[in-house]
Amino acid sequence: MPPGKKQSLRRAYRAARRALSPIDQRGHSLAIAAAVMGRLDDEATVAGYLARDGEVDLMNVIERCWRRRIVVAVPVLSGREMRFAAYRCGAPLARNRFGIAEPAQPEFVTPTVVLAPLVAFDGNGRRLGMGGGYYDRFFAATPNAARIGIAHECQRARELPATPSDVSLTAVVTENGWQSF
Repeated sequence: MPPGKKQSLRRAYRAARRALSPIDQRGHSLAIAAAVMGRLDDEATVAGYLARDGEVDLMNVIERCWRRRIVVAVPVLSGREMRFAAYRCGAPLARNRFGIAEPAQPEFVTPTVVLAPLVAFDGNGRRLGMGGGYYDRFFAATPNAARIGIAHECQRARELPATPSDVSLTAVVTENGWQSF
């Protein structure tokens, strides 16, 4: 792949998700929450994320998990490592070096289900992220966790490039439903 191709794809798909209206964003979030919650086991430990930059907002999923007493976790970055810390209602958050909110006093857990943000995905389960490799490294180190991409349908690509370090998703959920790979 020519240098810069992935960056070009990232710019285009990030612009597409940011271009969605607030009404579309909210509708997609609710549809995705319904699809996800219909498949979650009450014994799961669910890793989500705190949305930014046009990502699908998972607060509806997170709040519904809390009501069902499902453990929810969000990413915490340290160097090149990403771990997941329990996320509780009202817990203090701090911004990391990328400006992303994460628990200020992390209590680390091992998720059984990872709801991963993405920039783009394709029909083979390939995921294009922001380029840091955090999710790929986490997925490689935690092979038994379900790897579920969360996206707007406008983030679907015909085909994405893959490298040996890329770890494919087990499913993607958009406003149009659940697709397993």
